[in-house]
Amino acid sequence: VYSIDDLYDFESLLDEIQEACKDQSIPAETFVSEYAAGQFEINLYHTDNALEACDQAIMLERCIKAVARKHGTIASFMAKPFAEQAGCGLHIHCSLLDKDGNNIFLGPHDQSVDRPISDKLRSAIGGLLATMTEGMAIFAPNANSYRRLRPGTYAPVRGLWGGDNRTVPLRIPGGSDKAIRVEHRVSGADANPYLVMTAVLAGIHHGITNNIVPQDPISGDGYESEEGVDLPIRWPVALTAFEEGTILRQYFGEKWCDAFHTARSFEADAHHYTIHQLDYEWYLRTS
Repeated sequence: VYSIDDLYDFESLLDEIQEACKDQSIPAETFVSEYAAGQFEINLYHTDNALEACDQAIMLERCIKAVARKHGTIASFMAKPFAEQAGCGLHIHCSLLDKDGNNIFLGPHDQSVDRPISDKLRSAIGGLLATMTEGMAIFAPNANSYRRLRPGTYAPVRGLWGGDNRTVPLRIPGGSDKAIRVEHRVSGADANPYLVMTAVLAGIHHGITNNIVPQDPISGDGYESEEGVDLPIRWPVALTAFEEGTILRQYFGEKWCDAFHTARSFEADAHHYTIHQLDYEWYLRTS
C-alpha cells in the first residue's frame, strides 16, 4: 500500500514508460505506487486544451500497454481487477480561467471546505452533481465498472462534495490558491476520456449557466453520510438513468445518446445472459 518498494520492483518498466512518454511528448510527470497490488497512479501535466488532455490520456494508455508487453507483463485499465482491493479511477482536475488568465474558481476563504472558492465554483459543483446520476453510464461504461463502486474503497456511491476529502466524488484539493480546482473522482480507468471530459464540462457549464446552488459540502466520511442522492451503482440502473436524463442530452445530442444507450444496453443484456463461473460454484449442486 503506497509502497516505495513497489516503485523499485517495477523500476525498469516504469523507467521505460517514462522514456517512451518523453519521446512521444506525453507530459507524464508523476508516478506513484497506489493502494492495490501492482497499481500505479500517473499524473498528466495540466493543459488549457481539454481535447489535448484526452488525446494525451489515450496516448499514455497505449504507451503503457506497449511497454508492458515488452516486459512480459499485462498493463490493464480495468476498473476492478481484484474484488478485495481498490479499483482504478480516471480522475479529472478542472479549473476555469477568464480571458485575462484569472482562475474564476478562486474566491474568498470558505470555512466549510477550508479553501478559497468562488460562487462560480459552487455553481459548477451544483451542475456536476445535477448531471452525475445520468452520467454514470459514461463514467462507468461496463459491467466490471460497477464492481469498483463500493463503500470504503475511495470510489463514490453518493452525490456529495467537500474539501480535501477522498470519500466524496467531487473534491476541492489542497495546494496553492492560484490552482484552486475541482477534482471529479467518479470515472473508472476503463472509461472513455473524451466522453468523460464532455460530460464533466457539460455539468460545469450547466451549473454556471443556471446558477445552480449545490447542497452543503461534507467534512466527514462520505460513506456514512445521509446527504446527497444514491448514485446508480448497478449497470441497468445507470443505463435507465442515462436514457431518462434530460441535461446531458442537450450537450451530446439526442441521436448520439440513443445510439449509446442502445449499444450499451445490448452489451449489458449479453453480459446478463452469460453463465458465469460463480453460477456453477453457487448453484450447480445446491439447486
